[in-house]
Amino acid sequence: MKNKIATTLALVLGFLQWQLAHALGPLDGEAGVAFWSNHFEADISNGDLDVGTTLAHGEVWLFNEWGVRGAYYDSDLEESEFSNQNRTQLEVRKRFLSLGDNNFLAFGAGLENIALKSGQESDGLRFSAEARLGLPSTVFLYGKAAWSPALQSTSEFDDISSREMEVGAHFTPAPFVSLRLGYLQYELDYRSVASGGGGGTTSSGFFIGAGVHW
Repeated sequence: MKNKIATTLALVLGFLQWQLAHALGPLDGEAGVAFWSNHFEADISNGDLDVGTTLAHGEVWLFNEWGVRGAYYDSDLEESEFSNQNRTQLEVRKRFLSLGDNNFLAFGAGLENIALKSGQESDGLRFSAEARLGLPSTVFLYGKAAWSPALQSTSEFDDISSREMEVGAHFTPAPFVSLRLGYLQYELDYRSVASGGGGGTTSSGFFIGAGVHW
């Protein structure tokens, strides 16, 4: 499943680059990378770490109504039993209230894949919401929330679910150039198959990123 999502994400990002090169048609979008200085906490012996996560993301909107967004988070947790908590996300979104490019309320649904302990992975449906508020300049504020209520069980974990929250500001200092600054928190809940007890992880911290938009 992870390879399929990653392949689809690569195709989406490739299409975004093509769209930027041609600057044609009724499509708006953005592609970029960011560094997330996140603090990782888990209910394990060595589960309290300061981690650096690199993320890549891309999105495209058709007629400012329907959109597709993908993201990949590369998180190195080699000092933890989890080794990594890489995530891949892909979703389709719909604007239900839109007053312009950067003033809208949108909801989405798609897939999420996450790496767990011992090389295991879990995936499942993901639901999201985003609100943007444009300011009288080249800046907009935004807030996002997402929920994956029933990720696939593994040999070590079941009853897996996740929640994500992101708030930030988006700047356009020059044509086709975008900068982002914000705060992101991701929570993962699960139940241990061996002990039957509940547990979870939390990653939170500030991020900064740059990209291109059209």
